[in-house]
Amino acid sequence: MKNQIKHSTLPLAALLAFASAAPAPAADLTVQEQIDALKARIAELDAKVRPLQRAETTAGGEKGFALVSADESTSLRLRGLLQVDSRWFFDKNIDNDAFVIRRARLGLEGKFAGTTEYQLIGEFASSSATLLDANVTASYSPEFQLKLGRFKTPVGLEQLQGDSSTLFFAERSAVSQLLPNRDIGAQLGGVLFDGRVTYAVGVFNGTVDGGNNATQLDSNDGKDFAGRVMLSPWIKDAESVLKGLSFGLGGSYGLQDASGALTSGYKSDGQQTIFAYNSGTYANGKVSRLSPQLSYYNGSFGLFAEYAVSSADVKRGNAVGNLRHHAWQLEGGYVLTGEKAAYNGVVPANDFDRAGGTWGAVEIVGRLSAIRFADQAFVNGGSTGFADPTKSARSADTLGIGVNWYLNRLYRFSVDFEYTRFGLYHGAAAPSGAVVSHPERALLTRYQFSF
Repeated sequence: MKNQIKHSTLPLAALLAFASAAPAPAADLTVQEQIDALKARIAELDAKVRPLQRAETTAGGEKGFALVSADESTSLRLRGLLQVDSRWFFDKNIDNDAFVIRRARLGLEGKFAGTTEYQLIGEFASSSATLLDANVTASYSPEFQLKLGRFKTPVGLEQLQGDSSTLFFAERSAVSQLLPNRDIGAQLGGVLFDGRVTYAVGVFNGTVDGGNNATQLDSNDGKDFAGRVMLSPWIKDAESVLKGLSFGLGGSYGLQDASGALTSGYKSDGQQTIFAYNSGTYANGKVSRLSPQLSYYNGSFGLFAEYAVSSADVKRGNAVGNLRHHAWQLEGGYVLTGEKAAYNGVVPANDFDRAGGTWGAVEIVGRLSAIRFADQAFVNGGSTGFADPTKSARSADTLGIGVNWYLNRLYRFSVDFEYTRFGLYHGAAAPSGAVVSHPERALLTRYQFSF
């Protein structure tokens, strides 16, 4: 009621201001000239009243709930993401079928004065709430933007995609498991040459392969330097078939002492652990990653390819070594309903409406991926080696197919089938109940709500 009264007083205030400010008709003006003057005055007052009305309203709907200033230079937006998954394994020896809350996030983001953007997002899917993203970006110009806080490290193509509707598959490929995810640090980035070059460079505390650095203190003095550059030479050539082609390189390099832990394990697409280091294995020197990458979008078709190598000096007891793991992937999709495919996801031309006969957007996807773990990880076996060859795979090759149904901008339903074949270290034999003792056949579903 209060807001109704407030809005109803705006037109009245405008009329009073008009009555008090309008000049008295001059005797030497014609009737038409007086009418034109009154019209100009009304337009002037209307321009002053409209921003006041916009400033008192909130925005909602598929873009989320927001408070936005009249000139749109300052905003506060509420963001949310919920993913409910199911995993079904065609394997009688392993009881891992389950429904899971994969992600449950709520947060705020926005900007101040058109030059400063911020983000604060929490993750609530685990047993305890954690801080996921917390950062601020000072946008001096499109070419130079300074970002500080906790955010995604600028290395991987797939890793940098959003966790909502942008991915072809519900789970990222093996490539992303070799590359850093979120970390705490500072980054300088921007867009050059009218969008043809995108770059980002930064310094970070350092995190494990595929990991999120959630600690507020670094466990050692070593820092990671990370950077990425992407080229889109034909992005402004509307007639070129290569308009949607981008390619580039990402990488990171750092020094970690023997107190720096390595990742707890690498997982299959079904989120089962297929490789894990033995306890007491630590980073012990240089840690680096390198990832050439490519993406291509043309109409309803989208594709990207990525390769990654992760190299780390490691130590366990008196044993030292350098482990180099490799992974690659090729994945793509086609939108059957005709919408454009894009790195930022599919936007349905028509929302799902059974009564109206519209079904949203439907996309079919496919993926080939593989990961190879360093042979040196298995030398000396499970007792003194860095990994146990009877419990961890030496390699994993995956074929995936799936369907994504975008009901509207808020809802997505996905079904993926993933087949993964494991290879073991020379002469090793895994127990019959081990994950890597036989191929993984997994049916994965996801119901997602995001705003």
